[in-house]
Amino acid sequence: MSMAEFLDGFDVERSALLSALAHTEQVWGRFQQQRGLEVEGSVDSDSLIADELSRVRAELESTEFTVGIFGLIKRGKSTLLNALIGAEVSSMHVTPETAVPVYVSYGDAAEATVYFADGSIRHVAVEEVHRFTSQKANPQNRLGVTVVHQQVPVGFLRNGTRLIDTPGLDDADADDVYTERTLQELDVVDAGIVLFLSPPTVSATELRFLEEVVARDLKKTFLVCNMYPQHFHDRETRTAVLDYVGGRIVEASRRAGRSGDVWVYPVCALEAWQARQNDDILQWRRSGADRLLRDVENYLSCFAGRQTLRMGADRIVHAVAIAQAEVGVRQQLLSDPQQLQTFRHDLDRNILALEHGFDEVLNLALTDVAPLKIRIRSLVLQPFSRAKQDLEALSTVEEIDAFAARFRRQLEVAGELASRQFAEGFEHLVARLQSQLEQRFQSVITELGTSAGDVRLPANALLVTPDQLQQMRAHEHRSRTGTRTGAVAAGGLAGGSVAFVAAGAMLGPVGLIAGALVGWKMSDLVAGHRSLERARAAILERLDEIAGDLLGEVDHQVSHAIENLRTSVTRHRRAFAADLYQQFDLVHAISADAEALESYRRDAARFEQAFDRCSQAARRAVLPPEDLRESASA
Repeated sequence: MSMAEFLDGFDVERSALLSALAHTEQVWGRFQQQRGLEVEGSVDSDSLIADELSRVRAELESTEFTVGIFGLIKRGKSTLLNALIGAEVSSMHVTPETAVPVYVSYGDAAEATVYFADGSIRHVAVEEVHRFTSQKANPQNRLGVTVVHQQVPVGFLRNGTRLIDTPGLDDADADDVYTERTLQELDVVDAGIVLFLSPPTVSATELRFLEEVVARDLKKTFLVCNMYPQHFHDRETRTAVLDYVGGRIVEASRRAGRSGDVWVYPVCALEAWQARQNDDILQWRRSGADRLLRDVENYLSCFAGRQTLRMGADRIVHAVAIAQAEVGVRQQLLSDPQQLQTFRHDLDRNILALEHGFDEVLNLALTDVAPLKIRIRSLVLQPFSRAKQDLEALSTVEEIDAFAARFRRQLEVAGELASRQFAEGFEHLVARLQSQLEQRFQSVITELGTSAGDVRLPANALLVTPDQLQQMRAHEHRSRTGTRTGAVAAGGLAGGSVAFVAAGAMLGPVGLIAGALVGWKMSDLVAGHRSLERARAAILERLDEIAGDLLGEVDHQVSHAIENLRTSVTRHRRAFAADLYQQFDLVHAISADAEALESYRRDAARFEQAFDRCSQAARRAVLPPEDLRESASA
């Protein structure tokens, strides 16, 4: 059974929610028609409600579930990825092949896009991808590739699922930095498949890593023991391996205070891939990949998918609440049109106070950005100090490669941590700001004497989405260069932008950029300098250069975040004021016509009921029957 079939349930619920959204848009559209609210000739609406509903639709229609595959090198990650997809989209050679993360998603035609640390992109044929992703063709990522996005016409991915094959590290390199980086990545994907190979043995490094995994959260993590065919089909060997590894994992889980079942999936990735190639259903089921795929699909549909839909429904309900507040304003004005001038004077006073209040609140909120920026700059710089100390300890030129590899991982982790801390700090700032602005919106509505419910801005209403930020950066870069280049696409792994996308952060993939810069700018140092002292001097110069580039990237993105927030606040303030003034203009235009006044009063009452039904429809689309009954009784 394919993932497309398993996600049918999600698609049905999403379709129901989109239908409820369409109905809400229609009701709001009819409400707008009475006052011509939309800006003619503009793509964007000047209405808070229409704008939010449009954003919800775009996000629901483009929902993606990200599944990451993690593990050390030569554990069968790429083979398993190809088996799950049913098509060869990642190299499967014995040598460590994946030098950079490869994203695989659905496309009508097979194509690939390569993103580089300098902000440029390159479109290549699928057959050429290995030139940028393999260690053999791109050792230590000397090309400075940050991520590769590959599209394939495979039905498995049609419903918005994408898989990521991440770089693996051998046992000698799988240190604490590797563990921390991988754990951070596991936190932010929708589901993580952690792959290890046994027998002959599970390394001590892998066991420590698996224990760290279960000490955090197993809810969305699938532990997979890959086995060679001769061991996989030997029941005694397979049982012994699973008992040993499972016992260690259960013990670690208990020590961490975790309860519940721990499941290790025994899989033969090689046979799973062969089954896909031969279209052998029985072999596919025997390989163990069938059950793994079913459980991953079920989790995505029942948990990750439901959470996405509930968030969408909440945003629709919030938008409807604002619409109902506007209906309340209209009802208030229509009830006593003789008081229009008084109301208008009060509104002018309140809107003026609102503008000053917004500016004060925004400026106060942004004072918290400066110390946040200092903190994340410090985090980005920490690995450079350590690298310079490590550099002094090098005794041979040959050690430089290992030094560069470790420094790259340290910088990726630091970049991800900096981005995450900025995300948390900036979103906390925005949440406080949003609450204060809602209070000011509400004070204006209350002054008008309406009995409508509280005005609530949609969740993250003031945050420009990461995709929008990336598009703006890409547009800016294209404008500067005049060529088809752009900023790194939102969504790398192995260094970290998935975390920031998932968190709605404004800081881009600093970890990815950092890692690519190291590979790009340090790859030629050994070949170019046979003297250790000369190599050290060259590396120190490159370290300073990389540090300058990264700090420039951080400063640039923080400035963008601030500017985007200012723009968003201004847009919301103006839209709110425009909505209210349009209500006055409408009532003023019909105030001399008693018949029209009465007609609009009846319409206002009907709109209030219609918006109530919109909220109910949105909730019904995502709540199971038992929750609906509880909601109705409450």
